[in-house]
Amino acid sequence: MPDTRARHTAGPDDLTDNTEEAPGPRPVSPERLIYFSDAVVAIAITLLALELPVPTGEVHGNSGVLHFLRDHLAEYTAFLVSFWAIAIHWMVHQRLFRYATGLSGGAIRWNLLWLLAIVLTPFTTKLLTSEADAYQVQFIVYAANQVLTCLFFRLAVADLRRSGVFGADDSAEAVSSTLGWLTAMMLAFLISIPVALVTHWASACWALLPVIRIGLRSLGRRPGSVS
Repeated sequence: MPDTRARHTAGPDDLTDNTEEAPGPRPVSPERLIYFSDAVVAIAITLLALELPVPTGEVHGNSGVLHFLRDHLAEYTAFLVSFWAIAIHWMVHQRLFRYATGLSGGAIRWNLLWLLAIVLTPFTTKLLTSEADAYQVQFIVYAANQVLTCLFFRLAVADLRRSGVFGADDSAEAVSSTLGWLTAMMLAFLISIPVALVTHWASACWALLPVIRIGLRSLGRRPGSVS
């Protein structure tokens, strides 16, 4: 007996209705990079503190401890400077990356280089205060590491800007102001490098950071200038 049941032939509409697009890779969340960076910065600061000299059993009495602290004043000062520098880098990172709605591959790579420079700070701090008789090399390595830390972060932000992932409309002024401080910090360390070739007081250049920031802000207010 012939089959009289109606046969349905699949048409283009059926294929369209029943076919779902394959999900693509999810974009990298800025929060993941922020949390990862926070952890690395915390480790760097911890390593920095672990290098602080502590009186041993050979130091006796209050006068002995005070004498020990005076003898290692350079190490304690270098620790405070490095802690201050890492803290500024971290605050700048937190302030700017919270405006990012996504991440680009270039920004991730520059951020990793930024973290590399951060974790090198305990090493360069120890090198700066070591007893090696090579002040110029010790100082320049330390200052150059700070310059590179600032530069890598600026390049990460530049890549984010090109990618158009700064979502907040009011972020432009905050980004510009924060980068102004970062640029002033970079210039202060950069200026100190040639100064170290002629004097052991090159670190005094770092105190010029507020002055440099004021100068950059004044230049940015001129017509046609960009801060």
